Amino acid sequence: ETLDITCAGLESNCVDLYLQPIVSLPQRKVRYYEVFSRIRNKEGSVIVPEQYLHLAEDTGLISTIDNLLLFRCIQLVRRARHDKVEVGVFVNLLAHALMDPEFFPQFLEFLERNRELSESLLFELSQEDAVNRNISDNLAALRRIGFAFSMDKVTSLDLDFDNLARSNFRFIKIEAGKLLSQNVQQNMTIHITDLKEALK
Repeated sequence: ETLDITCAGLESNCVDLYLQPIVSLPQRKVRYYEVFSRIRNKEGSVIVPEQYLHLAEDTGLISTIDNLLLFRCIQLVRRARHDKVEVGVFVNLLAHALMDPEFFPQFLEFLERNRELSESLLFELSQEDAVNRNISDNLAALRRIGFAFSMDKVTSLDLDFDNLARSNFRFIKIEAGKLLSQNVQQNMTIHITDLKEALK
């Protein structure tokens, strides 16, 4: 049933963007938005990525979803720029899409034609995908045309911060509870009090 809803949603263009604001503290000023996709069926019921991502990967639909999401995000960024709204947008990018020999060349070509948006469009990868050697060349290709990255789903802060900076990772997202846990702090290569300077 989920696969049927996914296919029907893509065919009828019932894929919606949901924007989650990211604010700076303590001002609570919106600096960025993270973009999520949701698919609707004919009755208006919504399914979330956790329900359809694995199915989409297994059936080859993930590239279609990624393409649609990217196109919508570029429209969003262009509209914001037209309205003189300076915000950045985080878009999730899966290793599966980066390794797709049909999808990635077209994806890269599309971004090359839109490289002026590189300051506003940031690609987000999980920590697991970010260190995947199979996609390092394709990440480098995106970096060369000016695009930057964010690391999400961080479970370990035993990181090479200098190498991340060279690879054009500008953001790291970690849950506050994990950051404050003794287990995470004990496995860090630096002391928690030095983390802010290391990230700078």
